[in-house]
Amino acid sequence: MDLTKLTQPVYQTHSRRFIELDVLRGFAIIFMIFLHIMWDLDYFGFIPMNTQIYQFQKIVPAMFFVLLGMCLVVSKNKKLNQPSFDEKRYNKHLFLRGLKIFGLGMIITIITMIFIPDRPIIFGVLHCIGFSIILSIPFLKFKSYNILFATLIILTGIIMGQYTIENPTVLHLAVGLHQSDIAQYTIDYFPLFPWFGACLFGIALGHFLYKGNERRFKIPDLSKYKPVTMFSWLGQHSLAIYLFHQPVIAGTLFIFMIF
Repeated sequence: MDLTKLTQPVYQTHSRRFIELDVLRGFAIIFMIFLHIMWDLDYFGFIPMNTQIYQFQKIVPAMFFVLLGMCLVVSKNKKLNQPSFDEKRYNKHLFLRGLKIFGLGMIITIITMIFIPDRPIIFGVLHCIGFSIILSIPFLKFKSYNILFATLIILTGIIMGQYTIENPTVLHLAVGLHQSDIAQYTIDYFPLFPWFGACLFGIALGHFLYKGNERRFKIPDLSKYKPVTMFSWLGQHSLAIYLFHQPVIAGTLFIFMIF
């Protein structure tokens, strides 16, 4: 069943970007920064944190992974409209981008091994996003049918989460097999099962909502509102903000501790 046939008529957009995707990513990055500030205040002993706030923590990465899948679709659709489009070259571009983000994750792994040796990041959100981009390459052609693969991977991840092993390897951690209390061993953990499923869900949703690089729904012109453009800017620079916000927060709190 092609889910795109169930939508309303297509509405053409003349924008180079779909601002609503950037805005949603901007909201997610602000929420993430807030949670990390709260975590750092607790970690450095400034304010004891109510751990119930972590119940909301999964909302942020869920948004990021779904938006990742949607943006992969939008990006490819834009390229498809170009006469010079070469699928092999584009797939190579995606592979290298995924490898780059995974490499950034490895840099964070090294840094956390030095500064937080008791809870280093072995397979965190950047590792998972990088791998998800690479793994998504063959799945992009399945379009809305990815909802089936997404459901299977998410359910598999939920089931795997019920089983634990005491001495997992990196491969075990990558797919979702870990110790009974993984939070005791790492401060950031995002296995491919179920999170790659969220990316595939985003790919299916992207084909459903933005078929042929066109919105299939109407929205007002959001670009004329300054708060919206601010969140859009944050969304467009989410990777850089993610990389630098934590050193800034932790560094500022560390200076307060010294003085």
